[in-house]
Amino acid sequence: SWGMAIDLNACTGCNACTIACQAENNISVVGKTEVLRGREMHWIRIDRYFEGELDTPEIVHQPVPCMHCENAPCETVCPVNATVHGPEGINYQVYNRCIGTRYCENNCPYKVRRFNFFDYGVKKINGDYIGEEAMKDVGVAPKNVNLIPPRLRERLDEITKLGMNPDVTIRSRGVMEKCNYCLQRINEARIEIKLKNLPGDKEAIPDGYFQVACQQACPSDAIVFGDISDTRTKYPVPGGKTRTGSRVNVMRDHGRSYMLLGYLNTRPRTTYMAGIRNPNMALVSQARLERMKNPFKHEEAEEGGGTEHEHSAGEKQAMGNVFNPDKSASDAGYRLSLAVLEPTHS
Repeated sequence: SWGMAIDLNACTGCNACTIACQAENNISVVGKTEVLRGREMHWIRIDRYFEGELDTPEIVHQPVPCMHCENAPCETVCPVNATVHGPEGINYQVYNRCIGTRYCENNCPYKVRRFNFFDYGVKKINGDYIGEEAMKDVGVAPKNVNLIPPRLRERLDEITKLGMNPDVTIRSRGVMEKCNYCLQRINEARIEIKLKNLPGDKEAIPDGYFQVACQQACPSDAIVFGDISDTRTKYPVPGGKTRTGSRVNVMRDHGRSYMLLGYLNTRPRTTYMAGIRNPNMALVSQARLERMKNPFKHEEAEEGGGTEHEHSAGEKQAMGNVFNPDKSASDAGYRLSLAVLEPTHS
């Protein structure tokens, strides 16, 4: 039962995970023009959040891959069952079923699904095409040559094809794609365990036996992937000690763990560990101190004509238990969502 945990305390926003995922999964480079049109293709993005003064803002980074939700909103709207839930919890995208309705993209609250507008993996982007000179002579050449029918456009050269990963399918025009938890690496590890006849359960892959592409490339070890159902296996750790359960399971049970948009009850398998900031108070500006004292700007709302909101006892208790390590991962995520969505003034 696979899952991922991302420690926002360790993430530096270097984008190494994005580049590694792009190289591993044959994700196309669409160019600046297509990105400006909202047609980027990467499977994991780095969201940036800014706070503070315009000239010297504080920046927080958050990697966002596919969450592989247990209650996945994308699965319920696909008319051809192209996005399905696998036996190991992975949200599969079946390319040869997909007809490109993009209902799943519209229904995903995390916006991590991508649509192939062109044959990126087969044809050259902004390349030549049959009849180019004739169309230019009569003044009817299109501004976007990628709109020319694929059968008339220049194919990718062999050198470019050699740079692709042969273990990953090349997606065609008109289908959706997204993060698949590097399924090819999971299968490769399972096959290797069987071939080497390693002791133990041949279907169970030991924690740390392989890494997904983003995890392997992360220089700060912020991304951890593994079996979230591995709760009893003993693993040695530096210092002569042992750890019970997989790393991702330990991180999910941590008090800082929460689920992105957990209040939607999508039950994502990709969870986060909240970042903690501990600045030197002598160097903190007065404006930041005010924001730290009053993060929801209650006084400003009151001055603007708002009324003071009285929190119920249940709300106060829920917000006070955000980082309670005794709570389960799902409860911690729900309570953190309550704290973020604290009721505002009318």
